[in-house]
Amino acid sequence: MPRSLVHVVVAVALALGAAAPLPGAAANEPLAVGAPAPALVEPTGSAPFDSAKSGKPYVVEFFAVWCPHCQRETAVLNRLQDVDGNRIDILAVPASPFGFDRTSVLQAADLQTFAQRFDTRYRIGFDGFFSTSYDYGVVSFPTFFFVDASRHVTAVESGEVPFEKLHADVDATLAAP
Repeated sequence: MPRSLVHVVVAVALALGAAAPLPGAAANEPLAVGAPAPALVEPTGSAPFDSAKSGKPYVVEFFAVWCPHCQRETAVLNRLQDVDGNRIDILAVPASPFGFDRTSVLQAADLQTFAQRFDTRYRIGFDGFFSTSYDYGVVSFPTFFFVDASRHVTAVESGEVPFEKLHADVDATLAAP
């Protein structure tokens, strides 16, 4: 590895290690139901998503492009987008720094390949420093956070979650005061 690249990698690792978690989110501990959701600002292929500017509740999935569970869950999220996308924003954000081969660095091309291969119909963001997944306390893939209009977490799901459960979480999120 070239010396300058080593310096960059070390600097990024030190910066990430020095970052403090937001209140309610600690390393290796997902945000709890009822906790305030950290702001979510992500560039996507269509338009940037900004939770502070969106008036709708949202669901965010944290995933890894290489994760077979996440790959299978794309069909469920596509269905959720088709059924509930007019009522709630749906966004997926990568939470692993690795590309498809699990060794190379995740790049925008990996996300484009993922979106094309699995025909995603929901927005995919790109957080190059993975700070959002850290703020939410993501520890496994996929993990879903449902956030109501007052920006509080109403549900947290992990793993391959059936459409019916995600849809019920949407309904509960929309019914939250």
